[in-house]
Amino acid sequence: MRTVAVLLLLARVVGADVVANRTGADPLAYTLEYIGTDYDGAVRDGTVVDAAEYGELVRLAKRAIDDYGARKTDTVATGLRELEKMIEQKAPGPDVWAATRRLVQSLGKARGTGPRPAAPPNIADGRRLWASDCAPCHGPTGAGDGPAADGMTPAPTVFRLNRLDWLSPRQVYDAVVLGIPGTAMPSFAAAYDERQRWDVAFFVMTFRIGFDPTRPPADVKPGLERIAAASNAELLDDMRRAHPEATPGWVDYFRVNVSSGDGVLPLTGVVPPASSSMAAAVQMQNAFAEVADRLFPHVVGITSYVPEAPGEKGPAGGWVVADAQLQKFPGYRPFRSGSGFLMDDRGYILTSGWIIKQEGREVAPFVDVELSDQSHVVGRAIGAEPTLDLGVVRVADPAKLAKLDPPELGDSDRLQVGHWLIALGDPPGPDRTFSVGVVSSQPQRQCYQSELTATLVQSSLTIAPGGIGGPIADIFGHVVGLSVNPNPTDAAPPTTASAARILPSNLVLNLYEALKVAESQRSPWIGVSVLELDTARKRLGPTADVPSNGVQIDDVFEPSPASRAGIKPGDFLVAMNGHKLGTVADFQTWMYVLGIDARVRLDLVRAGQPMAVDVTIEARPAAATTR
Repeated sequence: MRTVAVLLLLARVVGADVVANRTGADPLAYTLEYIGTDYDGAVRDGTVVDAAEYGELVRLAKRAIDDYGARKTDTVATGLRELEKMIEQKAPGPDVWAATRRLVQSLGKARGTGPRPAAPPNIADGRRLWASDCAPCHGPTGAGDGPAADGMTPAPTVFRLNRLDWLSPRQVYDAVVLGIPGTAMPSFAAAYDERQRWDVAFFVMTFRIGFDPTRPPADVKPGLERIAAASNAELLDDMRRAHPEATPGWVDYFRVNVSSGDGVLPLTGVVPPASSSMAAAVQMQNAFAEVADRLFPHVVGITSYVPEAPGEKGPAGGWVVADAQLQKFPGYRPFRSGSGFLMDDRGYILTSGWIIKQEGREVAPFVDVELSDQSHVVGRAIGAEPTLDLGVVRVADPAKLAKLDPPELGDSDRLQVGHWLIALGDPPGPDRTFSVGVVSSQPQRQCYQSELTATLVQSSLTIAPGGIGGPIADIFGHVVGLSVNPNPTDAAPPTTASAARILPSNLVLNLYEALKVAESQRSPWIGVSVLELDTARKRLGPTADVPSNGVQIDDVFEPSPASRAGIKPGDFLVAMNGHKLGTVADFQTWMYVLGIDARVRLDLVRAGQPMAVDVTIEARPAAATTR
């Protein structure tokens, strides 16, 4: 049984009515949704396959009648009695689900339409909330395999199977609000505000196996309220009434976008501007200005310092204040400079690794950070990923930083060809850089081990030399990437604007967290490139034997630790030193956390059979880098 008295107790939980009134969640509607989505796991082809679950569903149906009012005779009351009879007669699962959906709609008319998002949810914020609060139990991809799931009774819900065809974002919203008594799932009514509840609810819908947003015809425009209240099956049915050729990919498209009077907008939490007579060019101008106002307080200037060579003299003469600034670190000279991006009030900064790393040596001993108000603080380079040219700096005294709202980070996986991109830079001194372009090609893969350029965002942007290391934003001001040096192996600093080299934000954020922990300055490597399982399934076909978790190895470098251990393309890597892998991001994170020179056990699956090998993580050789 997936739940223990899951919703039977729900209406009796102390304070449940208060929570429901405050959030719009309806415990009775939630009970009906639960019956509809879980019935198929208890009854199939007229036969009970899970007696405990079936018994609970019968009790829930009776309880729903009592909660609504056993003596009532309206449409809802009649429907509840018909639902009870269907369950007792072991009706087909789709029929029971359809009956519960009709009842939820009738209940909405009787009691009010239920909760609805006040503004488009933010999928990227939902992803981060899930990773922080939900993934420990439900797993990073909703497979129920989080590190806290082992031994949990009942087991965490799995969001990777047919369940997502029948779930709606509103049902997930209700679960977040009300919790599930009898399980480890608490109510987040106090911890999350309304927008955050919807952010998580909409993000869960992206867990569908084979999730592949496909742009539908322009006349397909479900509104935000319908997108929130409808399941995938219902939305697909809506679309097929006018377009019989509609595919699940069309539904996926509206799980990450929403139609409005201003056209189709990505689900980023930004309320679209009201229509007005202002010319489109002026509207665009204002949009660019808003991005600048929002992000420039987070953009900083970075200057790395290295020891002066014997006999080398610092600068002499010139403007007094400027010369004093250059000579404020006796015995050291400025090495390279560019831009960076302040991530939080703890003083962590993302930048180009080229700015902080000496040729053929470790990172510079320290850096000078110029803030947006022209004040200066000293920082330390704590990590660098030389293959990608990513650097992480931390300010020595974060208390000196002005309090800023956290930057809004976007989901680079949702970038599409033609989307606006904005590059910002604020190198040391009075200059700032700001350029606009569009996406010409989105990243083709998440693993950078074999084809580096395939992980980058290709665009029409050009970056001024001082802007290297600064953020790349979308039209809503969400950071979707980081600019790095177009040629990080070149010792000479660039002198003219050049085509942007953009690391996508999802890759940057994953490595950023790993670099903060490991403080690595080298690129860990075992000699494999890997793919997400969804990508592997598309390549191998629906009948392929693919494990439930892990990543697929699609190429092996020779010679390397992997090739010496007998690892082959086509193998599936499911765990490293006992740590389960769910995504390419997991693989990259554990490479850094385990670290260079570590001897690690790799659990693999080959042709459906488990196997294990031991390898030593090495520093990535220059010959393995394809730019």
